[in-house]
Amino acid sequence: MHQYEKIQHYSDQHMQSSLMRKDLDRLQNDVSQYLITIDLILGNGQSYLLDGATKKGSLMLQQLQTITENPMSSKFTANLKIVHEALTDINQLLETAATLSSENRDSELFRLLTLADETSIKLIKTLNSINKVFDSINQEIATRLEQQKNTADFAKALATTVFSLLILALWYWANRQISKPLVDLTDMANNVEKGITFTGVPKGPAEVLELSDCLTKLTGTLTYQARHDPLTNLFNRREFERQLLEIVYKANNEEISARSVLCYLDLDLFKAVNDTCGHEAGDELLKMVASILKKNIRSTDIVARIGGDEFCTLLIGCNMEIAMKICHQVRADIENLRFHWEDQVFRISVSTGLTYISGNGEDPLSVLNAADAACRVAKETGRNKIHVFDLDDRALSLKRHEMLKVNQLNLAIDEGRFTLFRQLIVPLADTANDRNHYEILIRMQSPDKDPIPPGTFLPLVERYHLGARLDQLVIDMVFDWLTKHPADLAKLELCSINLSGQSIGSQDILDLVITKLEETGIPGEKICFEITETAAITDLDNAKIFIHKLRALGCRFALDDFGSGISSFGYLKNLPVDFIKIDGSFIKDILNDEVDRATVKSISEVARTCDKQTIAEFVESKEIAESLKPLGIDFAQGYHFGKPEPLTSTSKHTEKNAPAFETPACDQPEPGALQIKKQAS
Repeated sequence: MHQYEKIQHYSDQHMQSSLMRKDLDRLQNDVSQYLITIDLILGNGQSYLLDGATKKGSLMLQQLQTITENPMSSKFTANLKIVHEALTDINQLLETAATLSSENRDSELFRLLTLADETSIKLIKTLNSINKVFDSINQEIATRLEQQKNTADFAKALATTVFSLLILALWYWANRQISKPLVDLTDMANNVEKGITFTGVPKGPAEVLELSDCLTKLTGTLTYQARHDPLTNLFNRREFERQLLEIVYKANNEEISARSVLCYLDLDLFKAVNDTCGHEAGDELLKMVASILKKNIRSTDIVARIGGDEFCTLLIGCNMEIAMKICHQVRADIENLRFHWEDQVFRISVSTGLTYISGNGEDPLSVLNAADAACRVAKETGRNKIHVFDLDDRALSLKRHEMLKVNQLNLAIDEGRFTLFRQLIVPLADTANDRNHYEILIRMQSPDKDPIPPGTFLPLVERYHLGARLDQLVIDMVFDWLTKHPADLAKLELCSINLSGQSIGSQDILDLVITKLEETGIPGEKICFEITETAAITDLDNAKIFIHKLRALGCRFALDDFGSGISSFGYLKNLPVDFIKIDGSFIKDILNDEVDRATVKSISEVARTCDKQTIAEFVESKEIAESLKPLGIDFAQGYHFGKPEPLTSTSKHTEKNAPAFETPACDQPEPGALQIKKQAS
């Protein structure tokens, strides 16, 4: 028999003996427990154990059958037969005990116990005999297996030594023919990451040369993909910034004789194509724009797509006159482009910012930022224009100042540097209700805690889409304040919170309000959200859904600045609001302007017909307040009833019928300037 076959043979025997050892140990443990149960039943008369003992006996007979099926059991056939008979006899004694009548039961149980004891002694002796012989056989099998393994290990060691000598003999040849080309190939592949072109090995085995060709193609493909935009096949932002760095470095070190020009191009009205026809249409349009750019630049120039609809060109060794000609031609070609998609035709344009790379110690980031700033000026001064960066340019200076303020505003929102104010909204009709109704207003604080008026930062909030962030902060602050001041909450009739147009229909804002109502337990009936007329009609469907969901929780809504936008009275029928806030521009001159008076009256009549209440803003004198009563106006808000005051629990002007005080007209803010949000028209 072969050496490894012997090892397999003894391994099989060892495994079978191990399985049989486990089965014998389990059987012996079960027999010990079984015999104790027999003593309790026959010796102590605990007949309630009969059922379990009978089942146990049957299970042990099944275990014995499993042992008998093991190939190793052939050496113990006679003894296993004795064990089987003993277990069967004891089971029969149990069956007899189960049928005993009450007469002579004790004497019969004693007789059965005696018979069981005799059988138990024979059973235990037989099992011990089996275990003793089995241990001897098991040890012999283990010894033989170990001997065969030792013999096999020796043969394996000998074979390994011979093989090692063969490898050493072949090493020199392999190193010369295969290893060196492979090492060269590996070094070249590692150098690709450093920007070194992969050239491949010139000679070696056919397999190595084939691998080299494959790697050359693969690294070429990956290098191209890493440097190019997959949609337009222009350079991507990463590669453009790398080449810009190189050009700026050469310019600063006088390696380029003429100055270069960086052009930053941003498409106008591109979003309309994406929103109307989808990204597939937008992608096709971007490819067409890329073709126009490649057609107009020189062979020495660089063009890249650096963002969604933003492109850059590096006009190397180019003066501003030539650069302007190129940019004007690009602008004209894009303006004349008619993009057809399905049954629609679109026209777009491009805003372009230019800046010199002068070699006066600039860094790539400052050059790119300068071109970007010039592009933004071109876009914000009418679009489809070209603007050249100039350090003395007032428009660029204002833009940089504005961006600085936007950064400060973002930081203030992050740090929560805002304080809340409130201004009373008073019923014009005589009423015994002494509960408070006010609108929440806001001030920003500088890092030094100095107040910053709303007119300074609210236009930036709208222009740079920070409304939703600021709304979340204000909602958190209002609900937290009301929760911490239960006395003020108890006296509260209605607290009005302004929402920006960016929050109308926002699921995040909706979830926040619902969460706050649930967590604080503040009744929804005490909260009113003010939305501007323009914001509501801009996204009418979402506005209606948003309003309906919060009204279902008890919240109320006011349509702010009504009459200042482009809407008609028809929207009042479709918007489920509770209050109409008439824009202050119609109120402040109502005593002298018949048109304003007629407008306010018509708004009041239509609102009352639609079952909505009216609030007049900018009521700054007793005469104006009195003139509003005959017009059917329900509530008034303005300096006549109280200035905006810090939101504190001891604010004196929150008391009804607090003394009104006069304020010079020059101190009165522009309509809506104190409101938390305004929608851009």
